[in-house]
Amino acid sequence: MVKVGFIEDKPIVIAAVAAKISQTPFEKGSIEQLYEESRENEEKSKKLVENIMRNYGHMILADFPNYAITLEDLSRFATIYIWRNVNALNEVYGAGIEASFRVIKPSRYHEAVSDYGKRAFGVYQNAINLNVPEQDARYVLPEGTLTRMIFSAPPRYLIKIANSLKKPPLLELKEIGEKIENLVREKIGIEIPEEELPSEWKFFGTKEMKEGISLDYKGEIHSLSLTMGVRGSLSMYAQLVRQRLILCEIEPLEQIAKRGRFVIPPSFFREIIEDYKEIARDARQKQIELIERKDPNFVYFLLLGQEAMATIYGKGIGIIETSRARSEGVAQWEIRNAVGIPLTRELVKYENLRNEIGPRCWREKRCIEPATFKTKKAVCKAFQECGGKWEKSLEELLKTLEEPYETLNV
Repeated sequence: MVKVGFIEDKPIVIAAVAAKISQTPFEKGSIEQLYEESRENEEKSKKLVENIMRNYGHMILADFPNYAITLEDLSRFATIYIWRNVNALNEVYGAGIEASFRVIKPSRYHEAVSDYGKRAFGVYQNAINLNVPEQDARYVLPEGTLTRMIFSAPPRYLIKIANSLKKPPLLELKEIGEKIENLVREKIGIEIPEEELPSEWKFFGTKEMKEGISLDYKGEIHSLSLTMGVRGSLSMYAQLVRQRLILCEIEPLEQIAKRGRFVIPPSFFREIIEDYKEIARDARQKQIELIERKDPNFVYFLLLGQEAMATIYGKGIGIIETSRARSEGVAQWEIRNAVGIPLTRELVKYENLRNEIGPRCWREKRCIEPATFKTKKAVCKAFQECGGKWEKSLEELLKTLEEPYETLNV
């Protein structure tokens, strides 16, 4: 069961807790313990937060007010469902961070996946032992993998999130929504009428989805309007939905399950692919069995690597920021190939946007990520070639950053 809590303190302390949630292994303490560490040494917390913002540009840490909702032992699926609802086009504003599976080894899973979860974790660990990067190995994990998250927003938007979570048929989401609603009533002391979100993610049913980019531009950045049909893994969408200035309309979950397609990371070799196929085949079989019974728990058996289609809607600077953040060499390889590069190629057609889009090594002739490339062994091809100062064309940079990958059907 998800543990939903409420912490209230100085914004710098809340921000430090968020930073630690992203980077601290689960076995090194609960959210409550991370909070106590941050509160007891405020000066150290301040240095941590300022260092991250200054050196890596993760400015979301400055979005936290003096309180936050904490969620311990929620499913990975619940995090993507929550984040899908938080964006300007849904009229929901907020800041949040979850545990990063790139640096934190997942160790628990929802009871619904039972023995299957144990098998999937075994394949994951085997991939890690064979030097597959953590960010790729996680593709074999089910959406029932447990994680943690911190989130904050003005009371009105917390209630909008709570209301959006109470409507789906999944018990976990309903419980989270009810607990957030009760905490707002208890801790903030205000009754806020419910408001509907303009869009919601359907569990059952079908919806026609198409790939392609439609971009409207009238000469000013604020005039930009984007509709973009993409396909990619649920792992990729977990990154994309956190782009708060765009709306990512993912197809119904039932439709994802029935299609039965899975993205294969480039780092997977034959042995891992064979294990992945077996895990994927069994996961899809379980998904279909539960769908036939109209059991919403089928979502826990979706794999992080399972492919889905979506339509992205964006406006103004949100489109520019998506190009910048998602085409970087340090960006997750799939989101770079499926979203960042195609979008940037469309934007580069407009001459007065060329210097506003794409990776920092092109826009600013510098790179702030060399330490990441070295410590995470995810060396950017462009950085290898130019050391962070790209002098060739933007088109050549995008070609250098492309990384082909395959999918499998089961």
